[in-house]
Amino acid sequence: MILRKYKSIIKDEMDRALKEINFPEVDYQIKENTNPEYGELYTNIPFMLSKSLKKNPMDIANEIQKELVFDQSIISEVSKPGYVNFKINYKYLCEETLRNEITQLKESVNIGENQKVILEHTSVNPNKALHIGHARNLFIGDTLARMLRFTGYNLTVMNYIDDSGLQVADIIVGMKYGGFSEIPENNMKFDEYAGDKIYVKINELYENDKELAGKREYVLKELEKKSEIRQYAKEITNKILKAQLETAKRLDAKYDLLVFESDIIFSNGWKIILDKLKEEKIIQLEKEGDLSGAWIFKTNFKNETDKVIIRSDGTSTYIAKDIVLAAWKIGIINEIFNYLPFNNTELLATTLDNIENKYNFHNNMKSITLIDARQSRLQKIIKEILNQFNDNKDKIYEHLSYEIVSLSKGTAETLGIRTEDKKIIQMSGRKGMYINVDKALDIIKNKVYEETKLRNINESEEWIDNTAEKISIAAFRYELLKNDLDKIIVFDLNNSLKLDGETGPYLLYTFARATSILEKSEFQPKIEQIKNINECLNQPHEIELIKNMAKIDIIIEESVKNMSPMRIAKFTYNLCNLFNSFYEKSPVLREEDKNIMNSRLFLVNSFRNSLKILFDLLGINYLDRI
Repeated sequence: MILRKYKSIIKDEMDRALKEINFPEVDYQIKENTNPEYGELYTNIPFMLSKSLKKNPMDIANEIQKELVFDQSIISEVSKPGYVNFKINYKYLCEETLRNEITQLKESVNIGENQKVILEHTSVNPNKALHIGHARNLFIGDTLARMLRFTGYNLTVMNYIDDSGLQVADIIVGMKYGGFSEIPENNMKFDEYAGDKIYVKINELYENDKELAGKREYVLKELEKKSEIRQYAKEITNKILKAQLETAKRLDAKYDLLVFESDIIFSNGWKIILDKLKEEKIIQLEKEGDLSGAWIFKTNFKNETDKVIIRSDGTSTYIAKDIVLAAWKIGIINEIFNYLPFNNTELLATTLDNIENKYNFHNNMKSITLIDARQSRLQKIIKEILNQFNDNKDKIYEHLSYEIVSLSKGTAETLGIRTEDKKIIQMSGRKGMYINVDKALDIIKNKVYEETKLRNINESEEWIDNTAEKISIAAFRYELLKNDLDKIIVFDLNNSLKLDGETGPYLLYTFARATSILEKSEFQPKIEQIKNINECLNQPHEIELIKNMAKIDIIIEESVKNMSPMRIAKFTYNLCNLFNSFYEKSPVLREEDKNIMNSRLFLVNSFRNSLKILFDLLGINYLDRI
């Protein structure tokens, strides 16, 4: 947990040496070595200076190395063809890594420095339950939120509720004109009833009932008025939203703020933005051709057509609401909402009611909007528009894109979905080809429950149920976090549950193994009582485990800077592999040398503490036994 500290020490001394030698300033980095033979860290600055100095990189490297002065904890060396390498004395690395505390780690990676950031994730239309495609968004977003808070950002987590769109209109048409009851059948959750029964069926009915399809357009227009339909829709969508939030709570995801699209529509935000767009000549009035009378945004992107913002009849296109929301997030417009607790909870929601506003959620230095790759074009245009406002020179609007989730053939068949010999099944809400999160979790949990009961025959039903739930969530979370954001995931129920692969249960199994060792030993960790701990932990597999534990702060920092939950997930899995290798090769409780045994116990304890940090970031609840 202390490699970042040594990077900082080396960087400071490098800066001093370069200034002393009077080398030109360049933007260089201290990086991790992939080959441990050359030490833990290195810099390639000699190559960066070679051209301007007209010198061989090796000569520059030697000149720099001779000027460097470190204490006995760091050794600098030069290697061909011109690298400056840094070896950290294992004695110091070992002791400092094993004694490091979580509070010290938080302080060491406080890269946010209380910078104000807003992160939007989940944002599922309030017409259905969350399915596993939405779960990928939720898990990525929730993990990012944990990472950002851990590294010192002043974060607001926002869930955008599109309560005035086509999909909501479909539910209202179904209940008002399609004969569907407002009361779910067979005690279904309200969100599942709306999505699985009404939404799928009403889209089938539209194909043969033009009058019913016409009601959709009527309802859609009424949703943008202060009408009886709008009030009715508000009541229905709130019921669906409450059910969705129950699922999010089950997954251990939390939000700070709900922003309703209807509040954007009825606020003065669009008027303010429209005036600014015209005043700053960001949009232009088209005076001829098919778009005559429309206000358009002329994009600078290649192969991209101009975007209509205001149609010739004066109505705004869908992007208008997104521009208002994005501008509010980074303070291009001032506060347009007030806020009230949602459903008598700590969660706040936007309102236009005339009440005292005690909150300030807008005007963030950075906005992160997590939406799947299919929305990339629209998000790119929004970002381009925002960048053209005169008063937006230091704010950042970032679209974080990710790919969709498909189902494996086996999983689809388990759920009763016809595969027609396809190996991968793409989900479709309108066709009912998807798996709801709660259903997926229940299927996973049922399998886990039986296995947990067999392994723990003396435990209570409550303990087994609680343990099975946590294992299921860990399996689900890790399966959807372990891949690059730009990779399409093929979700398979059986693969996610394996104990011997790259899965959530494997991580929990490793944590439980470490806990079991400590419980059996009744170990009380006091590093001062251990003599020469670095000499006791001198086997290659022990050194590799400790050196990787020393990287945690760097891994967290890089994961935040790259917005990559996968980096933490992969690192956690690798750390568990290293620990299990240590467990197999270095007996702990059977070790006869007391000093070596205590050293290994201290390593087990420090590893367990490291996993707690990583599990908290990944949203995985650790279990002492599984």
